[in-house]
Amino acid sequence: MKTFKILGLLLTYPTPELQENMGELTRVLQQEKMVPGKLEKAVVRFMDRLGSRNLLKAQEEYVSLFDRGRGHSLYLFEHIHGESRDRGQAMVDLIDHYKEKGLAVNARELPDFLPLFLEYLSICPAEEAQENLGEVVHIVAAIGAKLKKRGSAYSSVFLALAKLTDAKIDEEFVRRALTEEAARDDSLEALDKEWEETPAFDGVGDADCATCPAAMPVDFSAAHPDLNSVK
Repeated sequence: MKTFKILGLLLTYPTPELQENMGELTRVLQQEKMVPGKLEKAVVRFMDRLGSRNLLKAQEEYVSLFDRGRGHSLYLFEHIHGESRDRGQAMVDLIDHYKEKGLAVNARELPDFLPLFLEYLSICPAEEAQENLGEVVHIVAAIGAKLKKRGSAYSSVFLALAKLTDAKIDEEFVRRALTEEAARDDSLEALDKEWEETPAFDGVGDADCATCPAAMPVDFSAAHPDLNSVK
């Protein structure tokens, strides 16, 4: 199921290599037909644009959306555990799941990075991949809804991901995420304050992401970025 990995690659920092391979990635995505028709068309339009636009502008947009503030963070546990001790154990558990599937994690990579998680799903059996995605679909759907409201074409990737699992989306969670996004202060001063260094895993528990509603803990136990491998 290369579609999972392809969607993950679209959520990585834009590079010349990604742009050069966009045509092949598009071909594989359309070939697998995992994304529903209208959403597939939206994703393909996004891929065409990302593959052909000015690279520096694409990189600037990426940093603006995903690296400034926590509301659109691509680190899943940021939305669940924040800086609490629980995040450390969740990381260890997720790495163990990766190892079970033979997926090696670079020491510089955090295992909850969404593109890495999607690469993991791409090597899982279909039912297991859908169940694991269902554990975080509320986060995926909320980020997608916030990006759609901002008019970002990246929203198509998140909306497509949300359709790759049968898990029910918590609409109340998404609604609260949108409400909090509308009230978010995007000024540089506010962003600096938001990212002020906090002692890692300080036991703050549920006092996690200040820009998203409290999420349910993720449990993958029930279901017991290299471009060439998607060709």
